[in-house]
Amino acid sequence: MTARRRGFTLIELLVVIAIIAVLIALLLPAVQSAREAARRAQCVNNLKQLGLAMHNYISTNETLPPQVQNGGKSVWAAAGLGQPYWDPWPLDWTASILPQIEQQALYNALNFNVSSGFNGSDMQNTTVLRAQVASLLCPSENMKQTAQGPGTRKNYMANVGGPAMISAWNGTFVALKDDENGYAGVYVNFNSGRPVDLASIIDGTSNTALISESLIGSGLPANQVTIGSTKRKSTYLFPTTINAPPDQGGAAGIASATALVTQCKGLPGNTPGYGTLVPPNGNIWLAGNPGSCMLWDAYNHFMPPNSAGCYNTNDGNTGGYGALQDAFPPSSNHPGGVNIVFADGSVKFIKDTIAIPTWWALGTRNMGEVISSDAY
Repeated sequence: MTARRRGFTLIELLVVIAIIAVLIALLLPAVQSAREAARRAQCVNNLKQLGLAMHNYISTNETLPPQVQNGGKSVWAAAGLGQPYWDPWPLDWTASILPQIEQQALYNALNFNVSSGFNGSDMQNTTVLRAQVASLLCPSENMKQTAQGPGTRKNYMANVGGPAMISAWNGTFVALKDDENGYAGVYVNFNSGRPVDLASIIDGTSNTALISESLIGSGLPANQVTIGSTKRKSTYLFPTTINAPPDQGGAAGIASATALVTQCKGLPGNTPGYGTLVPPNGNIWLAGNPGSCMLWDAYNHFMPPNSAGCYNTNDGNTGGYGALQDAFPPSSNHPGGVNIVFADGSVKFIKDTIAIPTWWALGTRNMGEVISSDAY
């Protein structure tokens, strides 16, 4: 008699498939977690390199770079005026440190006497503007398409300070004041002026933030999204009824800032974004604007990381791109928080749940706050 070969039954096959499916389901999160850990490590390395670049810049220039250069001067040839004018898109802090991040060729190609060329008025720097610097990108960023501009983007933003209603421009980056002809920094007032040096960081370099992260601004215009419908709520501003001017100082400033934070946190999920413009965060890696377009290259220590940005009606601008008195927090795709490089060059992971007073204190260089090492 010949033996009959027995195959798998349907039930046995289904059991095997089910076991494989369970194993895959268990394995995938672990793989994703390992990949994110690697991406976060690369992001930390990028920020460490930026911190080192800042200290090398200080060694040469004795200060940190300004948030933006003086505004570009050009000749308004199209209008036949033959006179200089101020361009609102001057070169930002990234232009200053190009030699320190091994981009000497790009630095040599820049003309610091004119603007970035983003809006078409000064074309001399458009070649550099269209170059992409890999070390300015976080590997965890999943958005490759910017909302506008040439598509050359960045994920790292300069700290301009804590709530401006307490004290404006108290971070590690400030915009330059107007030059003798009044063409640069026409939107800039408050306490801006000379760039920050290490001696002026009296709160301690290990307790003062330098640079953090921002998701790339990409998506629908602000008034077409809501807090609940967008995964990038930190790249938009959402309206509050708070009208709080800058530089109120002490108790008055703290009360105004606290009121904005409270109202911002309490906005319902169906709140639409402020303004009709698309989000600009990191859209133009080379350009900034210190007046009404802070989201392009800066962040502040107002709302905690990865929370919604919020509009202060004292801003007065209708675009929703962020003035100093608005709240525009850092953001990332790292679960639970953002990386920050501090003024001493160290990089720390700051959780979304950080206490508001601690978060404000980490953003200021000279307010005299005392921060415990276990507070963040």
